[in-house]
Parts: sequence; structure tokens; C-alpha cells
Amino acid sequence: MAYVTRPSVVIPAFEIPTSAVVSDIIDSLPPDPQLPSPAVINRWARNLKIDTRYFVTPLEVVAKAGTVTERNNHALPAMYEMATTAAYDALKAAGLDPADIDCVITSHSTTPATPGLDVHLVNQLDLRPDVMRMPATQLGCVGGAHSLAWAARLVEAMPGLRVLVVIGEALSTVYRREKNDPAGILYRMLFGDGAGACIVSGDPHNACLEVRGSWQHLVPHTMDSYTLEVEPTGMHFTSEKWAPDGINHLMGPLWEWLHTTDPYWTPEVVIAHPGGPRILEDATKGLGCAPDLLQHSWESLRTRGNLGGVAVLDILARTAASGPHHGSRTLLLGIGPGLTGAAVEGRWHNPTA
Repeated sequence: MAYVTRPSVVIPAFEIPTSAVVSDIIDSLPPDPQLPSPAVINRWARNLKIDTRYFVTPLEVVAKAGTVTERNNHALPAMYEMATTAAYDALKAAGLDPADIDCVITSHSTTPATPGLDVHLVNQLDLRPDVMRMPATQLGCVGGAHSLAWAARLVEAMPGLRVLVVIGEALSTVYRREKNDPAGILYRMLFGDGAGACIVSGDPHNACLEVRGSWQHLVPHTMDSYTLEVEPTGMHFTSEKWAPDGINHLMGPLWEWLHTTDPYWTPEVVIAHPGGPRILEDATKGLGCAPDLLQHSWESLRTRGNLGGVAVLDILARTAASGPHHGSRTLLLGIGPGLTGAAVEGRWHNPTA
């Protein structure tokens, strides 16, 4: 059996209200009648249901034109600092020393670097030189759920293993003033920066989730659903028009997996990746659950935007703070480029409640 501790989440200092992003988009639009009007942009912003998000640098720095190298030089050290703090806090909360960690799984897609976050953490935290490293740099929004699924399977296969999962994203690097197509405008309003970390092991002490199964699924021939491309002037994130409908392509395989061992399985606690309002609405319908089961996903989206792979850790931490009943059937679900899905299923662990 694998257990997940309550994640430690670190959010950067620069709070960016949606109103400031909308003003920057409208003020920087070139005079072109083919581009969306200010009224349309304001409507899109309201529909996203995001009040604010946090960036690793002020908006004027994020929005400044530059090369991908210049943007990365701002974002990478900040992401490293957030991720290191989150990892240190997760170790401290679990009562573990760095030497206790046998494996570290990391994910970061928007700040490319070699060596990456895994090597950085080994040095900064003084993890053992022989620690097993599993870096993932192309998972995007599914990075958190995918990494937890990996960690749970490793712990099940190797009892006694202690896995440190660390996700860091500086999604502000995809903020591009010159990208004024609908996707370019929407993604400037959607993303936020952050980092999160937790411990996965066979020890129930300090755990908030008991994992009983893990799932990964790739929908064939959907590589163009969501894409992150490196261009001379920065990272460019875009998607196909059908992409927000993507979670519906995953629901059939997800339910088939959930019902393999329990044909009557229904969720009582849901930690769903908040890719956007449409994704959360479709997740609610697809899971057949009450809308309030996704309240923490909605609140994460409203206050921090889409944090990419960090989001499920943020929502898991929010859920733990709310104190669900011990033993509640729990599903943690992520969706990302590929089109890919990942999930862990189990029971909420809160024996003192």
C-alpha cells in the first residue's frame, strides 16, 4: 500500500489580477479589425472564472519581449527556488531527513534545462548521491497526477521505498504579447506559476491519502491536442479547438479501470486538475458527482489560475485542510498534452477525524 503526505505548495510573490492581464492584452493589441475586440476579451476573461494568479516576476517583466533564453534566465532560478522550498517543507512536515529519500520524481515543462530540477534538488537538499532520479520534462499539466501514479507503483513494487515528488512550473514563460490569436490571448489569462512537493511511501504516518490503484491512459492520435513549442522569442502554448472536450475522451477508459475491482465505485472526494471551467464542468458530469466535490479545484483555479502539473498538489493540500472523513473514496485526476490522463484512486487518510 502507498500513502501520500499532505503536499507543501509554494506560490511566488507577484500577484497578478486578471484585470491587469486584460488591460495589458487590450493595450498591446495592434490596430487590426480581425483581432478580438476589448468586449470579447473581457467576456473571455469572465468565462475563465479566474480572479488572480501569481508570477515569478512582475507583469511588466513577464510581458516584455525577449528571447527564449532571456525569459528562461528569469524563470528557471525562480522555479528552482520555489521547488526547493516546497521539497524542504515536505520533508520537514513528514519528519524525514534528506538521506531518508530513496527516489525523487520531478516534473517541469516550461523551464527547459539540462541538468534539470532533479539534479538541482540532490545538490540543494543534500539527497544521497545514489538516490534514484526520475525527471520528466514533457508531461505538462498531467505532471502531478502522472508522477504520483509512478511513485505509488514504485512503492508497491519496492516496499520501504520513500519517494519525493516535486513539481515546479513557471507557466508565465508562455505569456507572449505578440500572440494575439484566441489561444494566445486565452492562455495569457489562464496560467499561474508555482511548485509543490509531497512524500509517497508505505508509511501511513502524516499521510492524507491511501493509494489503492493508479492509472495512466493516452488517447491515440491526439498529439496536436495541446502543444508547447520553443520559438526564438519564447515558449508558445496552443491547442486545438476540440481540446477542452478532451477529458470526455478519457472518461470511458477511466470508468473501465475504476470498475475493474468495484463495479459500484463512486467518488466521495475528488481532486481534479483545473485546466479551465469547461474541463471541470465535464469532469463533474463524467464522474456523475455533485458539483461541490470539485469546490477545491474551482477555488484553486479562481485564486491561482491553472498551475499545470502543480495544480493537483495544490488541490490535494486544500482538500487536506478541509478534513474529509477518514476512509472516503478518493480520486485524484489529471489531464495533459498527448492527450493523456493519469489518476490515483484510494481512501482518504484522516484517522484522527
